[in-house]
Amino acid sequence: MVTAAEQGRDTRARLMDAAIAMIDEHGWGAVTTRLVAERAGVRAGLVHYHFRSVDDLLIDAAVRMVRGLVENMAGAASGDPVTALLASIAGFDDAAETRVFGEILLAASRRDRLRAGLADVLTEFRAGLADRLRADSAVPDPEAAAAVLVAALDGLVLHRLIDPNIRALDFGPALRRLAGAGQETP
Repeated sequence: MVTAAEQGRDTRARLMDAAIAMIDEHGWGAVTTRLVAERAGVRAGLVHYHFRSVDDLLIDAAVRMVRGLVENMAGAASGDPVTALLASIAGFDDAAETRVFGEILLAASRRDRLRAGLADVLTEFRAGLADRLRADSAVPDPEAAAAVLVAALDGLVLHRLIDPNIRALDFGPALRRLAGAGQETP
């Protein structure tokens, strides 16, 4: 039998999934309680039972989505970090997810709590990547290299949405040069 707590967690997750779908379909600023409730198949009052506002729902859903993306990339990473990162974006062909990612980044420029939540997720991801790069003694500054690689990765994901032709390019050598892999320390 499903407990009330489990049902609450399930409803909350469905609301966040619905919020992400609505961000894709309508844009961050056009998401309403009614739209989310309809998509989640619940009464509108449940949205505000689980979240103080639609903006709180969107922020929680956005941080959850980005955390999931980052955890998938970190979990799939084995061997050379640059190769692993490139493999992770090669599978990032979901235009809806990419549109939502762009909306989230824009919203973070205006919402402190979202910006802080995303910063926490990215800080953890960069730290893990820096640890992996540190294992490669050829990378002189693993923290800076991790920051550059993650920023480049974000840009590549967004550019793939705008110009699908860049998918044919081999970014590996350029990213390795940016990371300082294989170069002598000055």
